[in-house]
Amino acid sequence: MKFLPWLIFVGVLVGACQKKEKAEKSVTKIQLDFVRVDRLLAEAKNVQTVDSLLKKHPEITVGYFQCPPEKIPFLAKDLFSLFQNPALRTFYLQSQEANFYGGDRLERELTAAFQRIFDEFPQTKTPKIRTVFSGFGGLSAEFSAQNMVVTDSLIIIGLDFFMGKKGLYMPPNIYDYQIRKLEPKALVGQVILQYSAFFNQQNPEDHTLLSDMIWYGKSYAFTKKVLPNIADTLLFGYTTQELAESNAFQGEVWEHFIDQSLLFKKDEVTKTKYLGERPKTLEIGPACPGSIGRWLGWVIVNQYMAQNPKISLPKLMSNQEANKLFLASGYRGKPLKE
Repeated sequence: MKFLPWLIFVGVLVGACQKKEKAEKSVTKIQLDFVRVDRLLAEAKNVQTVDSLLKKHPEITVGYFQCPPEKIPFLAKDLFSLFQNPALRTFYLQSQEANFYGGDRLERELTAAFQRIFDEFPQTKTPKIRTVFSGFGGLSAEFSAQNMVVTDSLIIIGLDFFMGKKGLYMPPNIYDYQIRKLEPKALVGQVILQYSAFFNQQNPEDHTLLSDMIWYGKSYAFTKKVLPNIADTLLFGYTTQELAESNAFQGEVWEHFIDQSLLFKKDEVTKTKYLGERPKTLEIGPACPGSIGRWLGWVIVNQYMAQNPKISLPKLMSNQEANKLFLASGYRGKPLKE
């Protein structure tokens, strides 16, 4: 009996150490390699400065503009001229306003998002993040540009593509139904949505529409876990009315999928009709928004998670069994609240 106090002391000490170790692990902070290249370009006083900047950041020249090293002087001249052009300069200055990308709000939001990802996936190496502004590709048509480039180690964001409806200029070949996902408040969500692909495992032998639907559903679930306050309108690109009607009439949507035996279709034409970027899914009805299969995949995954609340995000993302996940969700076309 005289050893009991010592054993109690040892037990308390071990427990305290374990709690301390757990606490230290939970407060590990990431260091985000974030560079506002757009501001560095705008501040450049001459072509030589831009040239040096591009050579310092080859990930921009190759990864974003697809510019080979021998053509960097031409790209430098193009970008310098861009920021001297009064109209495009005004467009850039608009991007630096508080309602767009002024201050450090973007960096703080991205840091918080990747901190949550790191907390869920602690072995993840945080990617480098760069922002650019090129007037949708510069003054010439020689160099390409796009809204973003996302790899597991590098993310490049074209801020000019994410100015939304209030931007002075609209990106080329963008339609009204697409612009909601290009609003400033949608940017971080769209970055995380694309980045989720590096965690989202899918059975390479399963080419069914259901498999793709579940893959998209897991991507949305990932994004909403990382960004719990993001508006669904910004994530899905649907209007408030489209979201409300999709939820209210999901029984009819589901009935269409079942009546047409769509879930196990494998042809790309069929899959594009229900997953591709379209203003409407006319096969279901004139009011049904496009990419309805993606949204329905999220509804299924969301119900699966509601039915299995102990499933972690890493466990969900590693699940390659789309059909088993669907069956386990118990989803049969009814709203989640029923």
